[in-house]
Amino acid sequence: MIGIEKIPIDPLNIDNNQRINQSDHYALQLIINFRTRSISHRSGLVILPTLNTWSIIHSYSKEFYPSDDLWPSHINLLWPFFDLIDCQADQEDILLRLRLLLSQYSSFSIKINKIDSFIENNIIYMKMNDESTKYVKQLHEQLIKLFPQCLKNKRSSYNPHMTIGQFDNEQKFNEAKSSLILHESFEFPVEYIYVLQRPHDNDTTPFHIAYQLPLGPVLQRINFKQMNSVNIKLQEFFQTMNLYETSQSYKRKQEKFEKLSSCFQQMFNKDTLHCFTTSFLSYGSFRIGINGQDLDTVFVLNELKLVNDKTNFDESFLQLKHDSNALNNHIVNLLETQINGNLKDEIIFYRKIQALFPIISILFNDQTKVEIYVQTDINNKHSSNVSFSSQQSILVVHDIERLLTYVRCPPIFQHLLTYIRTWAQHVGLYGQVYGYLCGYSLAILCAYICHTYLPSMKSLSSIEQFSIDEFFSLVQHFFSTFANFNWSLQAFCLYPKSYKQLNPLEKSLIHNRGSMRIISPIPPYNNTARATINSTRDLIIQGFQRVLQLLNTINTISSEDKLNGLKQILELNNDFPNEKIKSLIQLTLSSENKNELDEWIGWMKSRLVHFINACEEGCHLTIQTQSTIEYKSNNTEALYSIGFQLDPQTLIQNRNFSSCLKKFLDQFYLYSNQKESMKFTYKIISIDDWKLERMQPKSQRTTK
Repeated sequence: MIGIEKIPIDPLNIDNNQRINQSDHYALQLIINFRTRSISHRSGLVILPTLNTWSIIHSYSKEFYPSDDLWPSHINLLWPFFDLIDCQADQEDILLRLRLLLSQYSSFSIKINKIDSFIENNIIYMKMNDESTKYVKQLHEQLIKLFPQCLKNKRSSYNPHMTIGQFDNEQKFNEAKSSLILHESFEFPVEYIYVLQRPHDNDTTPFHIAYQLPLGPVLQRINFKQMNSVNIKLQEFFQTMNLYETSQSYKRKQEKFEKLSSCFQQMFNKDTLHCFTTSFLSYGSFRIGINGQDLDTVFVLNELKLVNDKTNFDESFLQLKHDSNALNNHIVNLLETQINGNLKDEIIFYRKIQALFPIISILFNDQTKVEIYVQTDINNKHSSNVSFSSQQSILVVHDIERLLTYVRCPPIFQHLLTYIRTWAQHVGLYGQVYGYLCGYSLAILCAYICHTYLPSMKSLSSIEQFSIDEFFSLVQHFFSTFANFNWSLQAFCLYPKSYKQLNPLEKSLIHNRGSMRIISPIPPYNNTARATINSTRDLIIQGFQRVLQLLNTINTISSEDKLNGLKQILELNNDFPNEKIKSLIQLTLSSENKNELDEWIGWMKSRLVHFINACEEGCHLTIQTQSTIEYKSNNTEALYSIGFQLDPQTLIQNRNFSSCLKKFLDQFYLYSNQKESMKFTYKIISIDDWKLERMQPKSQRTTK
């Protein structure tokens, strides 16, 4: 039988009048997929008051609000909301879009100053002051534009409120209304928006927090005694182990970002650009509020529809738009001029680097290092809201945002990632040079652990009471999961439960360079672990296994035992060079000042990639690369070593190796910006001689 009756494509959206024939099987499948994400009264997008206000609110609602046990006290933003079922479409079409919208809104405060009522339906509620109401209404309007399906009744206006009483009849309503008086106003911060859900098959099950989504482009910095964060005992552990970034360090980065942002806004704005817009955004550790060495940023030029009233900047960009290199260089030169004109007295060192995207590297006089990637989005005709609506994603930003929607609870994710990054740095498995995992790879792994193993969040107290025992469980799951993952044969990707595995053609695109494959969750699905080689992959796996072996040898019964276990993991030593290494190449680079030395090291790192891969693939050698650069105390000389499992004589006699080494060393003479003070030496020494040298009293070394 062929269905000839036409049915609506989207029956939940009253503004969509499109219909299809029932015989269109492909379209029917799309509808089926869409309806799995239907709007449901068992799901809501809400604001939750902070825990310190609960006692005040509950003192009013406990007697008159029968649903208080099913709903936590809340302010609805969208209800009903999408029925999220943990599928790829939910992540991409709902949660990511929602987070990108919320990132454009700063956190704010809500002040409750009155108790009011809806006479027509016998409801008593806590009312916000005018300023809070205005802000929440503005946010609601943008949410409705994003998700018009959630607007069920266009006739009634949105009136944000927090219900504290609901009554069967007018008499009870009037009796309660006269007795409910707010004696003192109170206020709470709004740093997150929450998706609340409950099961379809049980009306007595309370709503729980399905997702916690932060407001603002940059997450709140995790720190000691922070609200909306983890249990105070866990915070004390992080404070004791020096895992939190200091407020001074964070403020320095924040100040530099704001100064650069203001600096660029002076040059590029609505008066100077009509055919383009610009975005200046942070990403990396600063964006997700954890301790990182540098401030990573991206400057993006976005093309809009052509207009007749072109500015001088528009004309220059349009002339270069078909030559991406020329356009990028032109933008870099403009930014350089603007930075020097505004911030020259605050800068120690400034350098332009040509990579996949052009990079401006700046060292400020307070030792804050900033890197600015320059990215252009040309021939993409879209609205002026380009920062987050662009189809060509601002990759480094959207990568992070995708993770934040996946982890379900950002504060717990921030703590887990901070802990795992610190462990990787301590044991020499963090990719600061070449061969190991970068911060983003570790973030993907931690996101998976949070999404998969995080206990159900019944309320805000589940987050603020997230204990040492629960955190230890996540850490244990991390090392157990990835120590037993088949890294040599499988690629790791954040597949939600209902996400289809990639087909062979798609796999061929993502299985690019890198012996470990940790796939970025957004197109083009790059391998974030492409710096790994077989030798370092095995070392990373051994690092995971080493932690499991430690946990198997210690008591982990009580909370105190688990706290001790967490501490011992961070105290594991750097295993470079390990017991299998018999010889090392030691490179010594020097220059007359630290800025030149860093430039010299940067060149060495860029040449190192080909050499290390050639040693493993062409010479069939097993390698252990050092994960950090060692600076001598005067910061004009640096050491870097690579370990091999052959003795020095056998290594030198290997013709293929000698050829690879010569090609690598020749690269130092090809650096176009080399100054006379930039020098390098190398030597191949035995492991015994290397250790003996380390035992001699020499000038102090630091690692970076």
